Amino acid sequence: MENVLNKLALVVVTPPESDWDAAELRVLVDGRDIARECFDAGPNYDPDYVLGEAGRLAPGDEPRTVRIAEAECIAECCGALSVRMRREDSEIVWYDWENTSDRAEVPTEEFRFSAAQYEAELERASRDRSWEWPARTLSRLLQEALRADPGVLGDWDSELCFAIPRDASVELTFYTPPHTPRGAYYHLSRMIGVTDEPAEEQVKRVLAGLRARDPRDEAMILGGSAGAGALRGVRYRDRY
Repeated sequence: MENVLNKLALVVVTPPESDWDAAELRVLVDGRDIARECFDAGPNYDPDYVLGEAGRLAPGDEPRTVRIAEAECIAECCGALSVRMRREDSEIVWYDWENTSDRAEVPTEEFRFSAAQYEAELERASRDRSWEWPARTLSRLLQEALRADPGVLGDWDSELCFAIPRDASVELTFYTPPHTPRGAYYHLSRMIGVTDEPAEEQVKRVLAGLRARDPRDEAMILGGSAGAGALRGVRYRDRY
C-alpha cells in the first residue's frame, strides 16, 4: 500500500495577528501548526529570514538541522525548535525534532512530503507579498537598494544597518563611521514617513534625499562603541 504523503503549507502572520507583535512564517504540516503546539518561548521566524536567499527550509544534499522558531531573547538563553531534514529521491523527510525550551515536547512522528509539492509551496510563498503593509514594502525595497549601492550612505562615511518597518514609517538605522571590530562608531537612526506613492517611487525619492543631504544631520543616537566619545564634532541629538 502506498504511503500517504504529508502536505506543507506556509502562512504569514502579520504583527496585529501575532502574539509577539511580529511578522511570522507559520509552518503547517497537514494544517497543524507544529510550533504553536509545542513552543511558546518566541515567534516563528520572519518570512524573509526563512524564504530569502539562504532558503532555510530547502534541504541540501546532506541531512541538516533547521530551526523553525526561536526564543524571543535568543535560542542559547531560552531555547529553539528545530527539525532534521533530508531528501530521499522524490521525497523530503522531516524527523528528529528538538525543543530546547522549557516545553520539551515535540512531534514523535516522521513527516514525508512530495518534493514537487514542497518546493512549489516554497516558491509560492517566496513570491507572495500580498501580506505586506506599506511600511514593510518600503523598508524591504529601501534596504535592497541601499545594499546594492552602498555608496549612497558611504559618501557620508556611513554604512547601512537595517531599514525597519514601523506602523506608518520606516526606521533607517546606520553606522557612522562604518562598523569595524576595533573602530569607534555611532549607531544612528532616521525616521522616514510612508506616503501613498508607489513604493518604488518612494525609494527613488528617499535615495535622492540621502544623496543630497547628510543623513546624520537629524539622526538620533541609538548607541555606539565604547570609544564613540572620541568622535569629534558630532551634531546628533540623543534619542532619549
